[in-house]
Amino acid sequence: MAQGGQNMPLEVQHIRKALLKEFGQRISMEDFVKKDPKERETALLSRAVSAKAARILTDCTSDEAAAGVIDGRDDFGIDCVAFSASGSEIYLIQAKWKDKGTAGFDTEAALKLVHGLKKLDNRDLDHFNERLQLLSDRVHGVLQLPTCKVNLVIALMGDGRLSQETRDILDEAAREFGGLGRTVAYRVVNQADFHRAIREDLEPQPITLKATMNREWYARETPFRAVIGEVSADQLARWYGGKGEGHGERLYDRNVRRSLGLTGVNQTMVDSMLEDPEGFLYRHNGITVQCDDIVQEYPFKRAVGQPTILTLTNASVVNGAQTVTSAFRAYEKDADAVAEAYVMVRVISLVGTPEGFGRSITKATNTQNHMERRDFIAIDPVQGEIQKDFRISLDKEYVFRRGELDPAPESGCSVTEAATALACMHRDSSLAVRVKGSTNALWSEGPNGAYIRLFGQQPSGQQIWRAVQVLRLVRDELTKTRAKLTGRPAAIADSGALLVAHLVFQRIGRDRFEESDGDWEGVLAEIPGQVSQVLAALISMVDALFTPKSFVTSTFANEERCARLVSAVLGTLERGVGPDSPMNLAALLKVAGQTRQRRPQTVRLLVDHDVIEEGTRLEYAPSAAEELAIGAWLNADPRRRRASWVNDRKTPLLWEADGKRYSPTGLVSQMWNEADWKEQWSAVQGPKQWRVPGEGTLVEIAERLWQRIVAWEEPEEGDHLS
Repeated sequence: MAQGGQNMPLEVQHIRKALLKEFGQRISMEDFVKKDPKERETALLSRAVSAKAARILTDCTSDEAAAGVIDGRDDFGIDCVAFSASGSEIYLIQAKWKDKGTAGFDTEAALKLVHGLKKLDNRDLDHFNERLQLLSDRVHGVLQLPTCKVNLVIALMGDGRLSQETRDILDEAAREFGGLGRTVAYRVVNQADFHRAIREDLEPQPITLKATMNREWYARETPFRAVIGEVSADQLARWYGGKGEGHGERLYDRNVRRSLGLTGVNQTMVDSMLEDPEGFLYRHNGITVQCDDIVQEYPFKRAVGQPTILTLTNASVVNGAQTVTSAFRAYEKDADAVAEAYVMVRVISLVGTPEGFGRSITKATNTQNHMERRDFIAIDPVQGEIQKDFRISLDKEYVFRRGELDPAPESGCSVTEAATALACMHRDSSLAVRVKGSTNALWSEGPNGAYIRLFGQQPSGQQIWRAVQVLRLVRDELTKTRAKLTGRPAAIADSGALLVAHLVFQRIGRDRFEESDGDWEGVLAEIPGQVSQVLAALISMVDALFTPKSFVTSTFANEERCARLVSAVLGTLERGVGPDSPMNLAALLKVAGQTRQRRPQTVRLLVDHDVIEEGTRLEYAPSAAEELAIGAWLNADPRRRRASWVNDRKTPLLWEADGKRYSPTGLVSQMWNEADWKEQWSAVQGPKQWRVPGEGTLVEIAERLWQRIVAWEEPEEGDHLS
C-alpha cells in the first residue's frame, strides 16, 4: 500500500490511517488490482470515506458500511448506500478524497448524484452495477414507503463548503422528489466530522454500574446530586471481575491511577475483609464514584432507610481503586465472607456541575494510599489527548496512569519516559539537571513548574515519540562508550548522561522533531556520532571550567554549572576541533572566563546590539488562558494585538491601539487592565508575550543573540531583523 503524501496535513494523516485500518480489508478493490498502487489507495480512501459517512449517519457496523459501498463503473454518482435502523430512511452517499484536505463538490457532481436518485426513484436498477443489485430489495423496500426519507450525502475530505449553484441543484431535487409524505434532504459530512468520529472511536464505551444500598443511605439534590450509603464489598468485587459484567481496570479510567497490585496496604484490606468482614466498614475510608446520571429505584418502599437500587451511567471509581481491586481478590478466596463486609460509597452525579468539578473531586479524595505528584497528571485532559494522538498518528501506546504496565519499547512509551525526553529536549538545561535528581521534578505544577513547561502547550505524538527515540539511542550509545572508560571520564559519562542527551537534542535542533517530511532515519543514524563528539567535549570542558579536582557528581547537580557547560560545549562543537578550537586548554580557559557572564536583561540586550530594526511590527502572543479571558476584547480592535519596535531600553513598544510607548511587561499589564481581567496573574512576562513574526518572541531572539555572543559570534554590522 502506498504511503501517505509527505505534505499531507496532520489531521488528514490521522483520518487516512484510521480509514485504512478500519476499511482496508473490508472494501472490495477487485477492479483496481492492476492499477497503480497510489491510484488504488486514493480510490480505496474515497470509498472508505463514503463508508465512514454511513457509519456516522446510521450507526451501522464497519462491515455493514463496507457492504453498502457500490463505487465503480455504473454507480451513477452514488458511492455508498446505507439505511437507517428503522428502515424508513435511505442514504445515498457520494464521496471525495484529497490528500491535502481540499476535496470539493461541484455542480457536475451534484447533477450526477441527482441523476442516480432519479434512476432509483424510477426503479431503473438494471443498469446499476452488481453491488447495487445486491441491495436492490432493501432499496425498493424503503422507496416504496409512503413516508420514506431520502438523504443525499456529500462526504468530503475538505471543509464542505458548497457553491450557491450546487446548493440550488440539490434544493431543486429536494422539491422535485419530495411530497406526499416523502422527504428528500441533503447534508455534508466534512473533514472535521471525520476527524471527530475517529477520535470518538478511541473513546472507551461508557460503563453502567448497579449498586444496592440495603442499609443506611442518604441522598441530596443541591447544589449537585449525590447519594451516600453502604454497599456490600461483593458488589464492588463484581464491578471489577464479575462474570459477564466485570469491567476490570476500565473502572478507573477517570482515576489518577490504576490499581497498584498487592501492596502492603492492599493486602491488609484483603485480610481485613476475610478475617473480620463486619468490622471492615469502621476501618475503611470508603470510595467515591462519579457518573453522569443516577437512576434510583425502590424495590419495596420509597423512603430513606428502605433498600434502594442505583443505576449509574458512564460511571468511574475516582477514589478507591485499591479497595475495589482488593475486594475482588478477597472475593476470589471467600465470596461469602466478602458479602458480609460493607464499604461506604459516595456517588456523585456530574450533571449540572461546573467545568473542572469532577477533576477537583478526584484530586481531593485521593489520599488513602501514598500519592505521588505524578498521579495527579492522570486527570489532566492533555494526557488523554496525547494518548489518542499516539494511537491515531503512530499506532502506538502511551500510558500515563501509575499502575499501568509500560508498553514494549517498540510499541510505545510511558509518560515518565516521554517527560524525561522532553525535559532533555527543552532549551533550558536546568530541567535535565532536575530530572537527574528525581523524576518527581517532572510533575511540579505552577507557572514555572516542569510539568507546565513540558506539557502546557500540548506536544504532538510525533514530537514525543521522536524525542523518546533520541533519548533511548543516546542512553544505548553511552552504555557502550562507558564500558571503554575508567576513572574521571567514566564518572562524567555516568553523572552527565542526561546533560549529554540535552546537548544532543540541542545540536539536532527542535525543528527536526516537528518536520513530517524530513529524513528522520538519517537523524537517528547520526546519534552515535553526536554522542561521541558531545561526550569528548564535555569531559574536556568539566576540567577546563572547574579544574580536574572538582567533584563530578556535584558539578552535574548544579544548574548554573551545567548551563555553563552546555554553552561552552555547544560553542566548541560549533567551531570544530582545529588549532583555534577551545578543545585546546588555553582556549578552553578563555571560554570559561566568558561563560561566567550573565545574560543581560532582554530589552537591554536587544537594544544595545541593534538586533531589531526600528519600526519592526510585533504581535501579542497570549497564552491559552489569556486568550480565553481577554480574546474577545482583543478581537474587538485588531490594533490591540500589534505594536512596533523602538530602539529604547525603557519603552521599546509603540502600541497601535493608543499610539503610546510601553515596556513589554508594562504594555501587557495595561492590556489586562483595560480588558478588565479581574483574575489576571500577579506575574507578567512581557518579553515572552511579544514576538516578531517569523523570528520568535523577544526572549527567544535575545537568547539566540546571547548564544552567538558567548560563542564569539557577535552579529556582523547591519545584521538586523527586517
